[in-house]
Amino acid sequence: MALLGSLVQISRRSYLCGNQLPRRVLWTTAFQESLAGTVAYHRSYILLHTHQPTSEYPSKFHSPLQRALLLKTARWGGVVNFSYSPDQPCHPGYSGLGDTQPEAYSATAFSACGRIELPEVSTANLDDVAETLQTHADTNSPSPAHAEERDSRTLHLYVCTHGARDCRCGDTGGAVYEALRSEVGYWWEASDMLGVTTSVNASAIGRYAANILVYPHGDWLGIVRPGDVPVVLDEILARHDVTKEYHASLSPLCPKFWRGRMGLAKDEQLALFSPTS
Repeated sequence: MALLGSLVQISRRSYLCGNQLPRRVLWTTAFQESLAGTVAYHRSYILLHTHQPTSEYPSKFHSPLQRALLLKTARWGGVVNFSYSPDQPCHPGYSGLGDTQPEAYSATAFSACGRIELPEVSTANLDDVAETLQTHADTNSPSPAHAEERDSRTLHLYVCTHGARDCRCGDTGGAVYEALRSEVGYWWEASDMLGVTTSVNASAIGRYAANILVYPHGDWLGIVRPGDVPVVLDEILARHDVTKEYHASLSPLCPKFWRGRMGLAKDEQLALFSPTS
C-alpha cells in the first residue's frame, strides 16, 4: 500500500459485464504512461463500411473477404477492420456483416499520404484493391482512377463500441462515442468548424477502452472517459488547425492518452513519447 500511495491520480473502477463478476481495475499515472507503444505497427488502416452499428456486432463473426484482404495487405503493413456511421456510404450489394455470399463493401483507408475512398471491395476486384492500397501506402502519387480521393482537411474520429467482444468498449466506448457526437455538434454550430465529421464506430481495436483513433494524423488514444472528451477534442482540433496532414515526427497528440501513431514501430513510439513524459 505504501508503494501505491506514492503514485498520483489513483482511482478505482469496477466493470460488470452481463452475468460476469465485477473486475477491479487500478488506474494510475504510471499505467497511463504505459499506454505509449501499444499501437501495432501499421502503414494503412482500412475500414470496410457496414450499415450495422458495431455495438450490435456479435462477439465473433467470420468474414472471408476481410480475411482475404488482410492476408494481402498485412505483409506490407495493412490493417483491415469494420466501421459504421450513419453518414458513410455502404456498397449497394452489401447484404450483411461477415459470412454472406457474395460479400461487397465500400471502404475508407488512411496512410501517410492521406485518405482514400474505395467504392467497391469484393472478391471480384480484391487483387486490384490490394494493389491500390499498397500504392497509396507506398507513395504520394495519385491513386488509380477507380479510387476516389477525398478532401484531406476532413478530420475523422473512430471509437470502438464493440460491446459483445469487450464490455468496456460497449460501456465506456459507447459513452465516449455519444459524447464526441454531442461535442462535435457543438463545435460545428458554435464556431462553424469545417472538416470535422461525427465520430465513427470501429470494432476490435484492442483494450484500453475507450479508444479514439484520429485520422488522417494516425494517432491512437486510450483510456478516454466521457468527461475527458471536451479537452481531448480541443487538443485534436488545435493540432488539426496547425496541420491537416500526417507527420510522423510531430509530438504525441494528447500525451496523457496517447497510445501511438500509424507508421511508427513500438520503439519509435516510445522514443517520440519520452520527451513529453
